[in-house]
Order: sequence, then structure tokens, then C-alpha cells
Amino acid sequence: MEWSGVGCAAKVPSVPLPERGFHQPHRQTRIPEDAIMIHLQMRGFIADNLFQYVVARILAEDLGYALDVTHATLHPRENVPRLLELLSQFRDAPLTFPGKVFHHPVDSTAVIGHGDFDGYDLDLAGMTSRLDARKIMVEGYFQRYELLRPYKTRIRSWFEIEPCYFGHDISADDIVIHIRHGDFVVFGLAISLGFYTDLLDRLAFRKLFICGYGLSEEVRRVFARYDPTYVHGAPVDDFRFMKGFDRMIQSNSGFSWWAGFLSQAREIHAPVMASNTRQIDLKSEFGDLRVDDEERYHYVYDVPYLERSYTVRDIVASLGQLGKRRVVHSLKRLVIDRWRGMRP
Repeated sequence: MEWSGVGCAAKVPSVPLPERGFHQPHRQTRIPEDAIMIHLQMRGFIADNLFQYVVARILAEDLGYALDVTHATLHPRENVPRLLELLSQFRDAPLTFPGKVFHHPVDSTAVIGHGDFDGYDLDLAGMTSRLDARKIMVEGYFQRYELLRPYKTRIRSWFEIEPCYFGHDISADDIVIHIRHGDFVVFGLAISLGFYTDLLDRLAFRKLFICGYGLSEEVRRVFARYDPTYVHGAPVDDFRFMKGFDRMIQSNSGFSWWAGFLSQAREIHAPVMASNTRQIDLKSEFGDLRVDDEERYHYVYDVPYLERSYTVRDIVASLGQLGKRRVVHSLKRLVIDRWRGMRP
């Protein structure tokens, strides 16, 4: 079964498409460049940006500093409006707000590659306890639950969002699963679909709903025996839909992690990935988003990655998520591997 169409009524109108190079503000007027005390340079996709925003905002609030944001440069004409649309649905997530102003010195403790900072493990409490005046630059990924744990009540308050069922008859016995294939297949980060089917074969449920990205014919063949309902929508629609379920199976994506973390779900199944022998995965190496203080989380360890390599079809299907350099690199790698006899 398929569902695709207009989502629930938005809390505010959709944001306009930003011009290239324009640092789109959210809800408030942009702070003058020379008055930015905490400047966040975003990286990656929507879920990455939420982790980054949380760290920058905690610093700004606890120190009383002004906050301003520059958006990530990866597909900005698609990703920036999607992020802003999601933020507009949250209860309290402005990208800029005023505060104390200091021009120097510049503190780059939270900038990836500065000193020993790997982009993930940050002494956030140590930074907020410093009282010396400075301008703070923030650029990293920060995907470690131990970093967020002390602030999770505040984070959930900021990111409170109404669920939406899009007219579906949802019960407490239903399960929603999130799948991130598509670009993850090309990146070498896609999860084995057996992770989901092994769980589904053990769990009793009434209906199965599937949302996410890269819901290809390959995916549909694997799940056909469960007679699922596929839900297609904008990222904010998927987010609100997942948030309303009592039972959830997450993918290995940050987007799925956020939907579960912000939900009231009583049962969340999540993967802890095995070592990746095909691709360097810094998020798996340095990040750790296991929520270890909530009984509703159930982890499956040593989950394998997708058993096959990517193809030209995977690249074409993911053009909207891949940068130009990644497309070129992936095509070159295909040619080289075939020349070496490493691919059929």
C-alpha cells in the first residue's frame, strides 16, 4: 500500500527558497557580522544540523552570548529549505538570538581539526563553565549521547513537535520503520535489510508502516511479505509521522535517531553497526548515540552493512543527495573496480 500527498497543516507557512550564498535567518533578524559571539558553521544534512544547533545553542544560552548560523553548503537549495521547514514546526528553535557581544579573542575549541577535537567528543560543560569573554566558533558533528544527556530535557522542549498520522488508522500495536538507503548505498553506509526482517519476524504487530529515503524496488521486494504501507512525504512529514508511533525500528541515520529521541514511543529498536570493511565511517568510529538511560531503547549489536556494492542505478537514484564530487568519484570507482575485475 502507498501513501503520498499533502501532509498535515503546517504551523507556519513554508519558508522561501534562499538565494545562493545567502545565510537564511529563522524567525529573527540576522545579527550583524561583527556582533556574532557564537557562530555555528553547519555541516552535512538535516539531522547533522540538529546536533550542531543543540551544541551551539547550549553554549549561547548558558553563556548569554548571541548566536548566528551559516548553513551547510551541501545541496543548499534543497537542504536549507527542508531544515528551515522542520525548525519552523518545532516549538522553539530560532537560529539567531541576541546576547553579549565580544569581538576577540576567538575560541576554536569546538571546531573540527582544531587541537585534539575530532568533531564529536567535546567538553561542553567545560566550555560553558569558562567565564572569560571570547567569540566562539562551532563546527563539528557532536553525535555523542553523553554530550547531550545532561541537556535532554531542554532539547526536547526546544524540539517539541506535533505528530501527524496523515489519516492513517494507527494503533499502539503498529510498528513504523525508517530506512535510509539511496545515498547511503553509494556511501557504503546502508544497513543490511536483514536487520529489519530479523526483528519483524520476532515481534508481534498489527500493521507495518515504512518511511524514509531510497525505498527502491529492492527494498519493496524484501518487505512485501509483511504487506506494509509506504508513507512518502517531505522530511518534516516523515519526522512527524514517526514521532506519533508507540513502536519504532530505527535505521542507522541521525534523522531516524532524532525522531525516536523526541517521540513518546515506548519501544525503540536501534542498530549498533559492525565494523565497516568497505568504507571509512567516522560517525561510527567517533560517534556513539546509544541512549543508555532509557529502558525503551533496545539495541541490536554488530549489525552488518548492506551485502552488495553500489551500482550506476544507485548513483542516479541518489543524485539529489550526492554532491558533484561524490558523483564523479563514485563513477570513477565503478569504472576502476570493473577494470580490475572487482565488480560484475
